[in-house]
Amino acid sequence: MGAAVPQFKIKFGGRTLSLPTGSHLVGRMSDCFFTLDDDLTSRYHARLHVSASELQVEDLDSSNGTFLNGQRLPGRVKTQLVHGDNLKIGREIIAIISDASQAPVDDPMDSLRKTIGPHEETQFPSLISQLVQKSLNMGKIKEAERYALALTNQLMGSSVPVDHPTAKSCVVCLIALAQKSSSGVWLDRVFRLHAVHGWLMPDEIIEQLRGALDRITRIPGTGLEDYERTLREMARDGVDVPRGLMSTIAEFSDAFGGP
Repeated sequence: MGAAVPQFKIKFGGRTLSLPTGSHLVGRMSDCFFTLDDDLTSRYHARLHVSASELQVEDLDSSNGTFLNGQRLPGRVKTQLVHGDNLKIGREIIAIISDASQAPVDDPMDSLRKTIGPHEETQFPSLISQLVQKSLNMGKIKEAERYALALTNQLMGSSVPVDHPTAKSCVVCLIALAQKSSSGVWLDRVFRLHAVHGWLMPDEIIEQLRGALDRITRIPGTGLEDYERTLREMARDGVDVPRGLMSTIAEFSDAFGGP
């Protein structure tokens, strides 16, 4: 089962990001699909609801509000978005694009480059994991998050296979962050990436996950549940999903999922 082609995009800060179908949180927290490092943005500020035919925004009773074309939206109400609309969340202005011909989607590495300082010499994507690990070793968690989040957000809306160098580097980054911070939030992102794209998780990633889970008691969010459901759907659609993978994900779900 392949991922559906995104029909909606958001443009912000000179970048364009495709929106996969589903519900996506926007806010300051690292487990949000779209993370904004802005003190005017609530931890969980808004939610984007994306289907094949429509895009809606829901303000989650944020402190400073969500604005559509200059008008503040009511809380906990889904509002339809169309091409050309502008959302204001905190200090960020987000343009809505519904026609793929209007703006090409950035290559994941191009968008990541824009988050990196001009004097940071890197070769993409082979060194991205090293950048994260270097930041973690220096205790610069926010810097590590900046690299990993930029890449993850782009990959959510980009169509790449599981063995693509960018995908592999991103997953390694997220697991490294989980191990260093003992936070299951980063593993939730690993599972969400695999669910969105219908990736079959390779054995080496399973083993890395087991190592990270030695220090983590719970995986928040719905990524693990979504991936388990995705694998079942893939199997029903005739995809050869390894039984070992199915049983391992079910084991993870029983041990680390749930509220």
